[in-house]
Amino acid sequence: MTSTRRWVSVLLAAALLIGACGAEDESTATDEGAAVDGGAEEPAPPEEALPEEEAEIEDSTTGVTDSTISIGVHAPETIGGIDIGDLLGLGDMTQLYWDTVNEAGGIHGRTVEVTLGDDGYDANAAQQACRDLIAKDLFFVSGTSGADQIITCANLATEVQMPYLSLGVAEAGLVDRPGYRAMTMTYDGMSELMAEYVLGELAEPETPVAMVRYNSPSSAGAQDAFTAKMDELGGNVVAADAVDKQGNANELTAECVKLANLGVEVVFMILVPTVSTQLARLCAEQGFTPQYVTVSNTLSCASEPPIGVPELNGCQSFSAVRVDVTDSPLAKEAMDAWAAAFPDREPPDDLVTFWGLFDIYREALEQMGPEPSRVKFLETLDSMQYDNGLANPIDFAGDKIGADSTIVIEATGEAPWERELVAEWTSSFG
Repeated sequence: MTSTRRWVSVLLAAALLIGACGAEDESTATDEGAAVDGGAEEPAPPEEALPEEEAEIEDSTTGVTDSTISIGVHAPETIGGIDIGDLLGLGDMTQLYWDTVNEAGGIHGRTVEVTLGDDGYDANAAQQACRDLIAKDLFFVSGTSGADQIITCANLATEVQMPYLSLGVAEAGLVDRPGYRAMTMTYDGMSELMAEYVLGELAEPETPVAMVRYNSPSSAGAQDAFTAKMDELGGNVVAADAVDKQGNANELTAECVKLANLGVEVVFMILVPTVSTQLARLCAEQGFTPQYVTVSNTLSCASEPPIGVPELNGCQSFSAVRVDVTDSPLAKEAMDAWAAAFPDREPPDDLVTFWGLFDIYREALEQMGPEPSRVKFLETLDSMQYDNGLANPIDFAGDKIGADSTIVIEATGEAPWERELVAEWTSSFG
């Protein structure tokens, strides 16, 4: 992999965690986060669930003909006017996946037609891209990466009763949207689960633990969820601080000194990757080398050059996809399809991730049957219990988030740069 490609991938991973870019930063770091009830809401009784789902979104067969199902996917093909499609390959892998499905017979004899929108990895560009997609009367729209783009497009699509699907990002303003579904745990849910993992695997109840996040309201829900769950479980969160999103050496050094003085042994971070590496390096210079942990969909645990640093060796992270996929037929299908279609190009970093994600959509379309409709599609997703061997197992279990478990991986500091620690860490609250 070239350095250029890795740097672009890091830029995307960083923006994925930043969330809604237009949100204003919070004023200062605080020692404690506002506690909230970390438990899941009680599920509605069965007799109440069906009417609620029926009223959630208007039923429609928009996007479906006798021979086709039309869907939309938005991905960054350009950033700042610079063409990055060949570097990231998100658009190409999307088209390739559905071409593979169509070559195998499609969905109940229907060909899946994909319209790609370039969201520019920017909320403003995403707004126009998604308006263009919505105008094409598609069956559903899916995001790929970038919380700000996902939030923008999800709101636009669901406003017109169009289903919108994505990986899990921030909960606020999304999980209550009619027609929205997250295929993986959200940042809030992963933060609750991290509290369970820390106390179950890494620390005793009295062990000093800290959380450090990027300074934006979009990460505040994750902090609230983590601190509340730690409190509920009897954990010892001695600091929950927000730092500059882009990284400030003086501020980060001061944070390292503070955490070291508090005797912190585990640091849960939700940071832009370039800031997490800076934090780990500066803390090591102060003689402070705690156990670092983080959520999925980020390179915050990176130990691989050129972005990664050896100070993050042993950093543990949640993951939306399995690391060890050598025996996975679906992963082999993805790699073989890419090699046949693009023999002169390396497969994208996220090829297996999105191949697994799109396979979940395919399975729902298949299970829906030969008479598709938007409501039937959402109901099928909601009732699915599906494990394709790549993504976290899907089971909506009455809410709009498709998984309540995750994979735990560790940065190794040498190739292969990650190893799987836990194949499925399941919450007690999901």
